[in-house]
Amino acid sequence: MTDMSKGPTPIILDTDGGVDDALAIIMALNAPQLDLKAITVVAGNIDVDQAAYNVLRVLNIAQPHSPPFVAKGCEQPLVRAPFNAAGIHGADGLGELHRFTDAAGTARYPKLPLQPSNKDAIAVLLEAAHTLGERLTIITLGPLTNIATAIQRDAATMRRVGRIVTMGGAVTVPGNISAAAEFNFFVDPDAAQVVMESGIPVVLVGLDVAMKAPLPRHRVEEHLQRYPTQVAQFIADCTEIYMAFYRDNEGFHGCYVHDPLAIGIAIDRDLAQTEQVHLVVETEGRFTTGMALADRRDRRDEANNPPNVDVCLDVDTERFWQMFDELLWQASAVSY
Repeated sequence: MTDMSKGPTPIILDTDGGVDDALAIIMALNAPQLDLKAITVVAGNIDVDQAAYNVLRVLNIAQPHSPPFVAKGCEQPLVRAPFNAAGIHGADGLGELHRFTDAAGTARYPKLPLQPSNKDAIAVLLEAAHTLGERLTIITLGPLTNIATAIQRDAATMRRVGRIVTMGGAVTVPGNISAAAEFNFFVDPDAAQVVMESGIPVVLVGLDVAMKAPLPRHRVEEHLQRYPTQVAQFIADCTEIYMAFYRDNEGFHGCYVHDPLAIGIAIDRDLAQTEQVHLVVETEGRFTTGMALADRRDRRDEANNPPNVDVCLDVDTERFWQMFDELLWQASAVSY
């Protein structure tokens, strides 16, 4: 577990504002082991403006006692055209919340006059790295464009960060956006490679473990009956389209909770079995752009290519689900 002897770990969440991002944000807000200082937003699942609005929407629903401020970052990948996942997360990135009404026919999720802070996300990252140093953990839930941009702007300051826990990549399993690549690395492979070669300690929470934690639809509906809170209703609503995608395309009525798993492993590293490897990200492949290539050979060239990433290869799903339930539904119910 996270060492609480010096208080909760200060974190920054870097997110692209999708459905599983929303669940991860709620978990982080409710985790006593984490001190969520700020949420930085990047284009990925949806464009950066909508992603920032989605984060503010989640904070409005969760109603934390001390809301983190939200800063908007990069609008597109370092060198490539934008690519989003609206077909999976819904046109708004949160399951098309405009579809839902209450018993009186009024909108369950009316438009809100929400705006992120005026601070630039890159400046927020660099300021936190300078102030908090090795105490700071950055948890990334989307493409790594913001982090890479901060490194390019001031690598020495970013190397003060204690660690980056990154949801991204697929090392021993197929990709989910191509045969080789996971979505976040595929969207901005150049940024991912900048982070991998930065010298900052990286824990990679990829599809190797994310695909081992499926959340079935019936479990969401059962928890809504047990904890009939605004948060539980939001979770049921925003996951509807997301889960329908997996039902229609993979025969499984549910979803994978990629981003919440990254939160779980940031809280408790012992949830996952890891291997230290030298890892690079393919940026020029005709068929393999975004591929996370780890050197797992018996005879590795550790003199010239030392391990730079802790790759999560297995996860204690039973312990994760216990944490997930406690931080998502139970903790939210207590706050009401």
